[in-house]
Amino acid sequence: NAEYMGNPNFNVYQTLHQCELNQTSMSRKVNKIQEFMSNTGNVNCAKFGKLTGQLISTGGHDRKVNIWRMGSPDIVAQLHGHTAAVESVTFDPEEEVVVSGSAGGTIKVWDLNSERLSKSYNNGHKTNVTCLDYHPFGNFFASASSDTLVRVWDLRKKSYLQTYKGHTKHVNTLKFSPDGRWVVSGGGDGVVKLWDLTAGKQMEDFTRHSAEITSLDFHPTEFLLAVGSADRTITFWDLDKFKQISQTQVDSRPIRSIRFTPDGSALCGSTSETLKVWAWEPVTCHDSVDVHWQNVSDMHVNEKSGELFVVSFTESFVSVWMVRLQKLHPFADDRSTPLPPSHQSPSFAGRPTSQERQYMTSPETKAKRLAEIGQNQDEIQERFGLAGVHRIIEDHNHRALKQKQEQEERLLQLQREAEAERLQQEHERLERERHDRAVQEQRRLQEDHERKEQQRLAVQDQERKWQQAAIPLSNPMAHTRVVPSKITEPLGLDLEKFNPQNVRQDTLLIEEILGDHHCVCQMLTQRLTNIKVVKSLWQKHDKHGAIRHVQSLNDEAISVDFLKQVAKVKGKDLTLDISVGLLPLLKQILLSTYESHLLVGLEVTGMVWHGFGDLIAKTLASKAYVVDVSLEERKDKCRIARNLFGEIRNTIQPLKDRKDDVGQRSRLLWRELPADTFD
Repeated sequence: NAEYMGNPNFNVYQTLHQCELNQTSMSRKVNKIQEFMSNTGNVNCAKFGKLTGQLISTGGHDRKVNIWRMGSPDIVAQLHGHTAAVESVTFDPEEEVVVSGSAGGTIKVWDLNSERLSKSYNNGHKTNVTCLDYHPFGNFFASASSDTLVRVWDLRKKSYLQTYKGHTKHVNTLKFSPDGRWVVSGGGDGVVKLWDLTAGKQMEDFTRHSAEITSLDFHPTEFLLAVGSADRTITFWDLDKFKQISQTQVDSRPIRSIRFTPDGSALCGSTSETLKVWAWEPVTCHDSVDVHWQNVSDMHVNEKSGELFVVSFTESFVSVWMVRLQKLHPFADDRSTPLPPSHQSPSFAGRPTSQERQYMTSPETKAKRLAEIGQNQDEIQERFGLAGVHRIIEDHNHRALKQKQEQEERLLQLQREAEAERLQQEHERLERERHDRAVQEQRRLQEDHERKEQQRLAVQDQERKWQQAAIPLSNPMAHTRVVPSKITEPLGLDLEKFNPQNVRQDTLLIEEILGDHHCVCQMLTQRLTNIKVVKSLWQKHDKHGAIRHVQSLNDEAISVDFLKQVAKVKGKDLTLDISVGLLPLLKQILLSTYESHLLVGLEVTGMVWHGFGDLIAKTLASKAYVVDVSLEERKDKCRIARNLFGEIRNTIQPLKDRKDDVGQRSRLLWRELPADTFD
């Protein structure tokens, strides 16, 4: 891959394995029509555009979203901005917007016309964004993640509208219903959940599969849902009664992707090695084709030609396949291609009855469908001989306008409910914060009052003691034992000098001492609070946060206490990342003037060097023969560690001349850090 990317004729290499459609290719059922290197790293996802099916979006470990046009070796757009591997992509219905999700939980929205980033959401998911789907007609999209959450987003807002919880494992796939009222999700727990966007809650869940769900698809005209699973079966569900209709036989491989034909007459299901065409009432496999296309990512049926296009990927290469459905049963029996779907099916609001099925096949309905796909009135009259063509078209336009208005009203209602819920939550949050602040202020005032009262009582008590001590000294000789001699004064001592001269000055001195004591108590209390914060971060495995907090305090005593605790673990919880974070702190401690602080810094520095010195040297000496992003990241960290050890070596150079324990340990560490390590 690195050789191809560095070649100036990279566009030539992108057309690797471009399939030659020879004279016999027309008789084949499946053809690989294109294969190209999509990303410099492994490809994680690939999706067809929803309007024409000609655009393909791919994402991979190189953190790029690439846009390709089917049949062309040249890239259409390359979108940069993700800081982690791209895990999922999807187009909007007009193929003007691409939404991508990364392994870090970030979602980005790209404008294909300007090839620029239009929005970025960093607060939606904590882990991998595994799947995305765009609303069929609104400015909404849905996302799901390994954190088990499903969220619905409005592109006009800065955050998500709704959050759905219920899955117990990662969510693999999700899809909006054709009318945009529902979104369905399937997860690693083998459960399919149906969510009502208007009500904002779960409607039903389907639990017949014994392994994770891999693919979902709604029937274009009937109230029907198909579910593909890693348990190698496909189930069909009646969305009117929420009951299972049928289930396919166990396949040889897990189901990778499923797609209804545009007229809904059959379902195409793919594994890593086969493509099968299914019917569901009763469940029947019409045809099967062996195709070794590995990781199938998406399927799209061309409405005009009736050809099925499949995109798959292996490592950094993407392949596009074409399946001629007219050569497969049951389409080969009818000598016809699948019919194009109507844009809005009137029967999706409920399972069609026999009268509805008769209505859908009537000449009037066919005339409406021809009007929808752009046929003129003369062709309608010529094919069906209808006298009321204008009435039919006007009636259809009226129905379409009414349906669009209803959909817009539902969306507005959804937005109003979401905004009301957000405002209610914001009001409750502000009330809680106000109450907490009031309680904290009252507690602080009470503590200040108690502290001042204790100080006042302490001063009064001390004054009382001084007064009691001063009373007997007013007559020095009253209680003095006199030496039995003729001397009338006790050995010439002036006892007046030992009397308290000014009791008021002593009282002020006591108040000053108590004030200093209060300052010291406050300082120690603040230091204890900071140590508790560091301990809490460390116990929550946020070791980088603990190190950053210690560095931000700029308190040498706290830094030394923290390093003492690090020394006690003896490297059990230390990694290279954590050690790189500790080295600047150690360098600062080694500039201390206190012997005990220097001894702690030298001990922890030696422990880190003994734990990671060999690893740093081996990593910097290793060579990569292919593009290895993880190896380059490790090398960058090792270079930082190497330079920091070099700075520490220069820092301890003056210490090795000392005659105490600090000098002895400095000399030992000096010998363990050879100078050529940091050249």
